[in-house]
Amino acid sequence: MAKGNRGLVWAGVVLAGMLATGGAVLAQTSEMHTQGHQCRNLGKSNKLFDRNYYVYFETNSSRIDPKYQEDFERIHELAKGQNAQQICLFGKSSKTGNPAANAELSRKRARNVADAFTALGWPASKIAISAEGEAWGWLEETLTWDSEEDRRVRIRLSR
Repeated sequence: MAKGNRGLVWAGVVLAGMLATGGAVLAQTSEMHTQGHQCRNLGKSNKLFDRNYYVYFETNSSRIDPKYQEDFERIHELAKGQNAQQICLFGKSSKTGNPAANAELSRKRARNVADAFTALGWPASKIAISAEGEAWGWLEETLTWDSEEDRRVRIRLSR
């Protein structure tokens, strides 16, 4: 297939997905960054800063389980000790419910995790938030619409 035709095929696949999901693809691209900052660690930087940490949520909830407090404290101390310049937060939601509401829920989840770090003394200006909306789901035997893996905030440190 010619190079130009492949691009048209992919554009058709994206458009078909948008039509089939009622525009859900658009809701998934919703992003917001605290203080206008974007995470600088989106590629490989070094082994320490390539590690991801996760906070999982109940369905339709942005409430953080208190069991994560020790994790937040440990990540905060690691960020300070390694001279991290940012804590990057990537909020996700499952596909259960309205895509626009799920995009907002992913933002609230990330914002609540940001609040946990600012309560520990991390500057809000050094937190980058990306509300990614609905996750695409995890394939086990079938595509799931409400997987715990989809209801999360991913935490990553950045230089």
